[in-house]
Amino acid sequence: MCDNFIVKPAPTFDNLKGTYEELWCNYRNKILNSVITNDASYVFLSIYGAQGYLDEMTLEKGTKKFDIMRYFDANNLPVIKEKFLEVMDEYLDEYEKVGREVERFTTFEQLYTYYMNH
Repeated sequence: MCDNFIVKPAPTFDNLKGTYEELWCNYRNKILNSVITNDASYVFLSIYGAQGYLDEMTLEKGTKKFDIMRYFDANNLPVIKEKFLEVMDEYLDEYEKVGREVERFTTFEQLYTYYMNH
């Protein structure tokens, strides 16, 4: 019944701006590096943070719901790395659906110039 009264957000070109880049910057390398170093506690904290971010994007932007936490196994960290990278690819699909491309920079100067002008 509540669904009749709640207006659910939908992903748009404008509301997804920067969300994939933030996921990449805030979580990707933390997860990859902590899996390499076999640091289960840091993998858990990073995946937990990524899950929170993905949940927030679902609630606020209307993106697909992801459940990355179900793959965490402290005794088999490579699985969570693989699943997280799959989720990143699926989130990128959300960008493509609305016609948005990922902002990429080859130098720090390009990044700086872009962000100082936007």
